[in-house]
Amino acid sequence: MSELIKLKNKASEYSVLVVEDSKHIQKQMKNFVGKLFKEVYIADNGLIGLEVFKKNLPDLVLTDLTMPQMDGHEFIEKLLEFSPKTKIIIISAHAYEENIMKFKKLGINEFIQKPVNYDTLISSLLTSIEKIESSEEESEDDLYKDLYELKLNNNQLELINHYRGVPFIHNASIVNIEKDKIRVKAEKIQVKAIKYEKKTTIHFEDKIVNAKFDSYDEVSNTLCLKDLHEVDTSAKDRKTVRVDPDELFTASIFANSERYNYKVESLASNAISFRAKNITNKLRSGDKVDIVIGFKTEHEASFDNKIVHKERIAIKALVYKVEKLDNDYSKIIFIYELSFGDRKILEHYISQRQLELVKEFKELRF
Repeated sequence: MSELIKLKNKASEYSVLVVEDSKHIQKQMKNFVGKLFKEVYIADNGLIGLEVFKKNLPDLVLTDLTMPQMDGHEFIEKLLEFSPKTKIIIISAHAYEENIMKFKKLGINEFIQKPVNYDTLISSLLTSIEKIESSEEESEDDLYKDLYELKLNNNQLELINHYRGVPFIHNASIVNIEKDKIRVKAEKIQVKAIKYEKKTTIHFEDKIVNAKFDSYDEVSNTLCLKDLHEVDTSAKDRKTVRVDPDELFTASIFANSERYNYKVESLASNAISFRAKNITNKLRSGDKVDIVIGFKTEHEASFDNKIVHKERIAIKALVYKVEKLDNDYSKIIFIYELSFGDRKILEHYISQRQLELVKEFKELRF
């Protein structure tokens, strides 16, 4: 069997990110790898490449070294900090000995000199995918060994889910371990959250594992989880709480002598994100803007009464990221630092909103 046929059979289950500033080479690579891989992502430089990687978590990365804004050297270092096990192929006109030695020390052994020889590319892609397969098998074996040990010792897992930003975190015990699946017993509210999200994140010892919801047995109150795989990060690591604001919450963005009103997706004491249509060229990463938010907070008064305050906070913010979504929509994330007083007011609203969302979730029927 030829290497190309082998590659085609294997690559169809994997995704790849191509980081390259040349539009001509981008097109060539997309046409070629697009016929082989399940999904192909393209980025013009390392800065965009890092954002695309964090959003989509592709299995394999092909990158140039010489690019604007963030070159391949910095991109690779930051990528490996975020995801140390990712397989990388370097495609560059500058395959100098010092570059090769530098990246070999980081565990990168696949280098392709430009102009690209496609036989060499096929061979490098096949080698990288076989390494991924081998790593996955070893990782899966280790994962299930650890789960068996956890069950034998009657130790518990921690399950993490979210509803509109509100975290639900409870312990669970392993009831049974099958091939590629585990059955666990968990709190009813956690079961509901998992059924709602159709997935969960598992923490135990030093491991973080993502899993999909498979089925639920009402008699035994046990969940079956499938497609378990280790990941490097978890939403539990967030330093601040995020929530979806209520319908009365308002937010206006002032930039470039214009006022923008978009749908607020999530809110934290140090960040806010919006969903916007046709935002291209209006706002970019690094832009400084003014944001004015308005909301209501409730405060305890005498005789079990509550006082409602109308709040308004003016914020100096920075565009942190613009992510392209489907159908001409984008997600815009702004970051900021509030004064002590404004932060306390916003944190009070977020805490209040969390309680509302927990109540809403408990009453939810699906």
